[in-house]
Amino acid sequence: MENKNTQHIQVPHNLGGTKEIKLNPTDYLIYGYMRKYMDGKTYQTFISLRTLAEKAGISINTVSNSIKKLQAAGEIRILEKKQGRNNIYEILKTGKYFERFTYEFMDSELMTQEEKGVLLAMQQYTNKDDGNYAVTTYSNEELSKKMNINVRALSKVFRSLEDKGILITNRTSAFDKITGLRKTAKLVDLALVCQAVLFINKKVDEHTEQLERHTEDIKMLKKEILALKRENEKLLRQNQDLHKFNF
Repeated sequence: MENKNTQHIQVPHNLGGTKEIKLNPTDYLIYGYMRKYMDGKTYQTFISLRTLAEKAGISINTVSNSIKKLQAAGEIRILEKKQGRNNIYEILKTGKYFERFTYEFMDSELMTQEEKGVLLAMQQYTNKDDGNYAVTTYSNEELSKKMNINVRALSKVFRSLEDKGILITNRTSAFDKITGLRKTAKLVDLALVCQAVLFINKKVDEHTEQLERHTEDIKMLKKEILALKRENEKLLRQNQDLHKFNF
């Protein structure tokens, strides 16, 4: 059950993971904007390469390359290719698990487009159970491999996010089995990246669904109790009739 009050996009976990296509944070960012400007009923969009380039702050050639990768990975398909005009794309419904990002996040000026791309690709590797932070203990090297981005470039993004107060790093009590060093936890402030509201909405939806399930269970129990009551009354009448017959 989706909460309709907060406009958001959904980004599948392991985008393109079913194919041998290495999608990076830039590809996630382009996918995010295509989702933002798609029709919610048809899953179609005709956003132009130029608009995507302006939104993502990258060249048209880079956008075109991302679209080719997303198409090859089975995440989008071109329904109609038009010479000199905008193509019509369909966002395919892939994956079972999704991360949700608000329109406010996509339009935020607090973060650079590069930082948004990293956060779009990274959140699937985090835990958000407390509703305040997206937490991961993966190292920069591990995340760079998972997200197909150079580790130095990723470290630079993390430093920038730390400077803005969006990312916090804390030493944990756990040790890395390979290096023997203490692991560092990375915590992304969900409120600062406009995601906390989605977590709250999700919990409200889950609670509502749970209440609805309980209501249905209660209805079923009432029906079963009523049926047992009728069966019991029937047996009592039969027993009374048998008692009369014996006398």
